Amino acid sequence: MPALADIVLTTPHRDALIADYVQLIEGRIAARGGLRGIAMKTSLSLLKAARPDILPRAMGALLPEFVPVLDPLYQEYAGASAEDGRGDFASFLQSRSDEAVAALLGVTDARAARAHNPLIKSVYARLRGGAEAEVAAALPDFGKILARYLPGG
Repeated sequence: MPALADIVLTTPHRDALIADYVQLIEGRIAARGGLRGIAMKTSLSLLKAARPDILPRAMGALLPEFVPVLDPLYQEYAGASAEDGRGDFASFLQSRSDEAVAALLGVTDARAARAHNPLIKSVYARLRGGAEAEVAAALPDFGKILARYLPGG
């Protein structure tokens, strides 16, 4: 079974996948209400003011780290789906959301720890407390986007 990275990080898919994830992030932040939504929108505005291409650059840097940590789940899905006709990868990922969320946040935590920009570190530290719930809520859409780039997607 090919590695997830060999499928989705190829030249014809990588840029489109990044663009789809940037759109997902911007849409989720724009749809947020309340104080948390205001904080998220303000933080994103500050980041974009400092670096207008922050989201595409961030996804471009994070995606090659996200994909390998999701590969064990993909390999499990691919092996099981071939045997029992299991549904799509997005549904499988959602059924294993605790593992997927922990894997994705492990990547972002490590990246934030290595960041040199104090603004990025500050914004991440403020938002990290609610990140698990945010990532879990976004996981179904994240999985659907990823599944579109997989064979049969």
